[in-house]
Amino acid sequence: MPVYKVTIRAQFENVTNLEAPGEDFRYCIKTKCNSCNEVSEKWQYVSADEQVDTPKSRGTCNMAVKCKLCNRHSTLDVLRSRQQRYTAEDIPNFKEIIAFECRGISVVNFKFGDGWQCQGTDSKTPFTNLSLDEEWCEYDENANCPVGISELEYKID
Repeated sequence: MPVYKVTIRAQFENVTNLEAPGEDFRYCIKTKCNSCNEVSEKWQYVSADEQVDTPKSRGTCNMAVKCKLCNRHSTLDVLRSRQQRYTAEDIPNFKEIIAFECRGISVVNFKFGDGWQCQGTDSKTPFTNLSLDEEWCEYDENANCPVGISELEYKID
């Protein structure tokens, strides 16, 4: 089964360890049917802790979809073992943060969305439930300095 990995890069200001916390983190993606090339109209959310029955099988997966155009059933699993943090040391390179194993579909789009977390570089102050659809900035009271994440980019390989 093909594996699609999401790699990101960003610029940090006084923060590090950007990550999608926990198994219940909801990744926001768009998929494409490998049979008819229909791309999902709406954003789809998938997390490692959600299990659904695999259509026409005895197994489970994290997401099962049926193509609106050709009616083909497809599945996706979040490869939790491939989940990683993006740290200040990773800048300016792209780094894999998550991967998805797919059967019948391809991951074609990714949106950062809500729920991310990071920490202050010097103070280790946690910043949680970040919305990264746009640049994020705040003030670290413990370190007495501004913090932020900007220039977020992603690639799907």
